[in-house]
Amino acid sequence: MPYRVYLEHIAEPANLERALVSALEWLGWQDIVPADSRVFIKPNLTWREHLPGVTVTPPFLRSLVRALKSRTPNISIGEADGGYNGYPVEEAFRGHGLYRIAEEEDIRLVNLTKTPSEVITGVVAGRAVSVRLPSCLLHDVDVLISVPVPKVHAMTHVSLGLKNQWGCIPSAMRLHEHPEFCEKIVLINKLLRPRLTIFDGTYFLDKSGPLVGEAVPMNLLVASDNVGAGSLACCRIMHIDPARVKHMVMARAEGLCPGNMADVVTNQPIELFCGRRFRLKRSLVNWVALGAFHSRAFTNLLYDSSFADYAHKVLYSVRRNRSLARVLYGGSGPPAVEGRRV
Repeated sequence: MPYRVYLEHIAEPANLERALVSALEWLGWQDIVPADSRVFIKPNLTWREHLPGVTVTPPFLRSLVRALKSRTPNISIGEADGGYNGYPVEEAFRGHGLYRIAEEEDIRLVNLTKTPSEVITGVVAGRAVSVRLPSCLLHDVDVLISVPVPKVHAMTHVSLGLKNQWGCIPSAMRLHEHPEFCEKIVLINKLLRPRLTIFDGTYFLDKSGPLVGEAVPMNLLVASDNVGAGSLACCRIMHIDPARVKHMVMARAEGLCPGNMADVVTNQPIELFCGRRFRLKRSLVNWVALGAFHSRAFTNLLYDSSFADYAHKVLYSVRRNRSLARVLYGGSGPPAVEGRRV
């Protein structure tokens, strides 16, 4: 049976919940979300407060919760602490209004960094790879729903459905896992098996990412019963070649992603949604960080050494000079986050 992707423009915010219900029904959610099942929503909360194109929009998340409650009352929303000890996830919960949503909708919030975890080893691309994941996601969840924000990404080219599960790694220093990112993100998706991927396309992010870039209002809902198919559809909408996205190529080889859009059924022709062409533009700092992303030794040098302490002090000082900051960070400027190693 071919994978399915639902696409719809949301002209009015008041229509969002109706559109989500229509998407879920079209995807056959009665068979995907059994009555009273334990549902875990993994949103993109990359920063401590809502930033358009960077994090999920709170009304989108509330509307999804309300739609799901017609099937089950057992709903949790969770994320791990910000990377490089940038912030505790409780700040992101507060900054996205999730405590109010949790109280009013009677759902549970989970800091994945504070829950028991375990190491799982699997085989990806012919070799053994290990990841640490929260035990609750492995044993106490019936349906995982991924809620990404479509964006370009300076390290992984795009951040879409597959990449969103990186935030399930409970360590705030998960940057140490980057040199094996492709293998690990594929294994994570194999283990957690997202049953639905619902993209908050209120804004897409262009030019950079994940924390800075140009937020592009799209007012688009993209929902799929396969995390790879939904990601493939977003690549088509953004005019990005998935063959240039290494983790998507590996996911396809491992059976997590269809070969192309010809293998996917959509409710509307996807060409109706393919307007703006998104392009990744890396800054000087991005290129340096990309070197660390692919090298464990370089990662340790930049983030876990006496040199790292000095380099970050200099870098944060340079940010105060707008001209120098533009040279280092490009037109989007530096991110607001300042992580800290432990």
